[in-house]
Amino acid sequence: MIRAFHVNSTRPFFMENNNDYFIEDFEILTTVLSALMWRRLNGSIKLYTDNTGKKYYASLGLLDLWDDGINTAVVENIPESVNQQIFWAAAKIFALQAESTPIAMVDLDLIVWKNLSTELKGKQFAVIHREELHNNIYLSPDKLKTRSDYKFEPDWDWSELPYNMSFAYINNAIFKEYYTNSAIDFMIENNDYPEETVSQMVFAEQRIAAMCAKKTQTPVYHFLDDPYQINNNIFTHIWGAKTAAKNNSKDKTTLCIALLQKVKEHFPEYYKRLNELEMLKPYYNK
Repeated sequence: MIRAFHVNSTRPFFMENNNDYFIEDFEILTTVLSALMWRRLNGSIKLYTDNTGKKYYASLGLLDLWDDGINTAVVENIPESVNQQIFWAAAKIFALQAESTPIAMVDLDLIVWKNLSTELKGKQFAVIHREELHNNIYLSPDKLKTRSDYKFEPDWDWSELPYNMSFAYINNAIFKEYYTNSAIDFMIENNDYPEETVSQMVFAEQRIAAMCAKKTQTPVYHFLDDPYQINNNIFTHIWGAKTAAKNNSKDKTTLCIALLQKVKEHFPEYYKRLNELEMLKPYYNK
């Protein structure tokens, strides 16, 4: 069985919003499916969050999703020198740093539909897929924002394709330590906002991972050759659908109904429980 973890820091939300904390209904449904499917098919799963996040999930009656427990200490103690508005996924790096290997890191908006034990047997590092080096997202070192005394590793290979880290399995403690330390070092006191909002975070999380794997000679396995490949029956990642759902009420309703039907199909008892949540009642009996 493979241990896994989810991560949710509420700090990025409060750096963007003044209202009370909330999670979109379709994100709640994806998280439910993500946790329950992992437990059924692959192993235990833990949640790293802060006190606000834990209180919010408790208010929805969802804390039992994570059979390996809830850890608030790691996210609560992310240093203030890491700007979580720029580095909105920084909590993932800190959570990974706190974990022992082997471990799987699973995004809250990603569902794994298969047992992965056969494919992950003997693997040191596995990711969902590689990324293309788009010039407006994966910037050259001279264009990345850094603190004044920061130095890139001189032997990093900038030609390495980054890895999409929405799912990552790591079974190499040396690589994990080097990667998380390198990512955190880049983020600390790095407070200049990028023009396109994403370049800093994707470098810290995804491109550094590739260059650290190359430097430590850690072999990397990727499940998909193309994130949009038709014969993918392993992963559902709703990253793109989230934007559409947030901007269009019809798309939001369609997504929520589809996710809810998957809960009903695979976890009928949890489907009944979710009907008690006011945010989800509009999607029942449609």
